[in-house]
Amino acid sequence: MRLFQTQRPRTLFFFHETTWSGAPIQLWHLIRWLHGSGWEVAAAVPDLSRPEAGPITTELERAGIEVFPVLDLSQVPDLEALGRLCRHFDVVIANTLVMWSAVQAARNEKIPTIWYIHESLVAHQLLRQVPQIEPTLALADLLVMPTERTAALYRSLTKRPIEVVPYGIPAAKMAVPPKKKTDRAKCNFLLLGSYEHRKGQDVFLGAIRCLPVARQEQAVFRLAGRTLDPQFFEEVARDAAALPSVELLPRLEHDQALAAVGACDVLVCASRDETMPVAILEAMSLGKAIVAPDVGGIGEWLSDDKTALMVPAEDPVALSRALARCIEKPKLREALGAKAQRLFDQNFSLDRLGERFTALIDRATRMSR
Repeated sequence: MRLFQTQRPRTLFFFHETTWSGAPIQLWHLIRWLHGSGWEVAAAVPDLSRPEAGPITTELERAGIEVFPVLDLSQVPDLEALGRLCRHFDVVIANTLVMWSAVQAARNEKIPTIWYIHESLVAHQLLRQVPQIEPTLALADLLVMPTERTAALYRSLTKRPIEVVPYGIPAAKMAVPPKKKTDRAKCNFLLLGSYEHRKGQDVFLGAIRCLPVARQEQAVFRLAGRTLDPQFFEEVARDAAALPSVELLPRLEHDQALAAVGACDVLVCASRDETMPVAILEAMSLGKAIVAPDVGGIGEWLSDDKTALMVPAEDPVALSRALARCIEKPKLREALGAKAQRLFDQNFSLDRLGERFTALIDRATRMSR
């Protein structure tokens, strides 16, 4: 017996985690859009005893979306239990590579399945660590990825159809908090990202050290994110303490992170590997200048000296030069932010994402008949 009665496909989303981080945020926006458009949707999420559990679960429940706390990320998941849940739905959408078990369970029940994959270079590590992932790629009806560069990594691994669907989020319309008195004459930089080697906080600090002291004094450099690698965080905190213009903010909830983006002049990404960070999209929607490395899908969308200042990855000297330009040229920051905002409006709306996914859900159900 199905859980819902509707003509639209009943759709179950598998969240690998429900923290305020990139892939879960993207899925949260999508499921809420579908729910608001009259779709019958539900979410399988981590139970509260797991570290992957987070505040998005509460937000799902507040939105009236049914939640099933059944996530199992072990290498020997209970496929039978997952299958019993899947058979109540017409379509399953599994989020990220670590949800391979959801794809297998849905396939066992002959339920059409879309695998929404965000991982780029980190995929190689996961494929080595979890041997079940690669053969499972052949089981999904559709693979969906946010950028062409991400898709290119998987085309040699599977013959299954791959669709590229750019991210979409609500424009971050919000009141921008006033700057602190001490910050008003300074250029305010912000780096948002979990503390781990991949996110490159060490590269950012290296770039700040390359700036002349006089330039450092003309800016405030803030970093915020959850700690995934405690040792890496300790190293970053030690190095940051030696730089008077650097502040480490406490871990921020999503609304606090948005407020921090609203208060900054420049959003900085220093990552070694990315797909397309949600923080960059949020900054674009607010008309903020962006400094970022040409990794993953970032360089697919942002253009140097047009919609952002692009630098090579892991190059603190090049990053330092970009920071200096932002400090020295307020009009450049303004122009970059305005162009980035127009790019966002044209390509990254939530309606655009939702409409693409509704078409893909319909396609997956037709493919499985």
